[in-house]
Amino acid sequence: MPHKHIGFLMAAALMTAATACSAAAGAARVAATPAAASATASATASATAKPVEVMSVSFVSPRVGWLLGERGERASRVLMRETVDGGRTWAAVPAPAAPAADMFQSSPPPNAVGSILFTSPRDGWAFGPALWRTTDGGATWRRERAPGPVANIEVTGNRMIAVITRGGGSGGPDLRLYAATAGRPDWRPVPGAAVRDFTGESLAVSGGRGYLLASLSSLGRPVLLTGPAAGGGRWHALPMPCPGGWSAAIAATPGWLFIGCGSEPGAGNQLKAGYVSRNGGRAWHQVAGPPMGGYLSGAAMSPGGTIFLSGERMDIYISWDRGRSWHESPSLRTAAGLADAGFSLVATTLTDRAGVAFEKGVGARQVWLTGDGGRRWTPVTVR
Repeated sequence: MPHKHIGFLMAAALMTAATACSAAAGAARVAATPAAASATASATASATAKPVEVMSVSFVSPRVGWLLGERGERASRVLMRETVDGGRTWAAVPAPAAPAADMFQSSPPPNAVGSILFTSPRDGWAFGPALWRTTDGGATWRRERAPGPVANIEVTGNRMIAVITRGGGSGGPDLRLYAATAGRPDWRPVPGAAVRDFTGESLAVSGGRGYLLASLSSLGRPVLLTGPAAGGGRWHALPMPCPGGWSAAIAATPGWLFIGCGSEPGAGNQLKAGYVSRNGGRAWHQVAGPPMGGYLSGAAMSPGGTIFLSGERMDIYISWDRGRSWHESPSLRTAAGLADAGFSLVATTLTDRAGVAFEKGVGARQVWLTGDGGRRWTPVTVR
């Protein structure tokens, strides 16, 4: 079943706090019992409870999804919410017994998490920089061993790949891709999948292929790597259409790749470029340039060609024609204003028409839903 997930762990105003981590390898596995998860007492969140600050969202269908959040308090533990009606209502469910890794932490605790990925109604992961897993829809969570701080993951069948970060030189940390069987600590480095001195990464999977895009501290040409999504073979470099840049993001759907690139920003603006490929990244075609405002760090694309671009200090930039034109929605004007003030707005496509966005660090109207490809968005407050 297709899945969508979005998380926004920010380090030095980039994509993920986990990319700045230099913590030691993950701790040993913890037994999956109700005591090992911060279970909630009621089936639904109280209307009088303090709103949740959203950190990450993951959907396995247009109706079923999960939300990872926190209360915004010091040493806050993460919270989980589940929806079965496309995000209109959210119920409290157990969460990993882990602290929150949020956008204000340059180096979160090694046992913290800040993102989630669900691949079915039963199978899910919480990560960044620690790694937790559930196999019963979040009723219980188990701490998993990892080869180091986890910045990103993707899962294909019973195989998973993970971006692992380690302290590097003066320019930035290093990353290496590892592969394992889901639920087993048989991690092995993926041949050919390592990057030195990176500042941000983006991982995507489609059609049995994996794609890793990394921006470099030198602001030179980003690195684009590809290989078997199961991690069972050597990865190799693909042509990178971006001549250089401060940030980049990749999205993949069957038959299509999209890359967005952003130059070094200034005064809230950034020159951006977009490219598409129809042959797995061997050749690229430049599309229309997205708007200047804000700093690009995320991209999502539906099979039919709807693209959402997200980042810091920016609105959601929307294309309905695979990048030939870009638009903004007047219904997001309030959220975009908060984004310009530093409360990042992050979006993903669920189908060609359905999508979900969330705003980090706000206490009301944190989740936004669209059913018409982003032309109009409706806010939801999650408690």
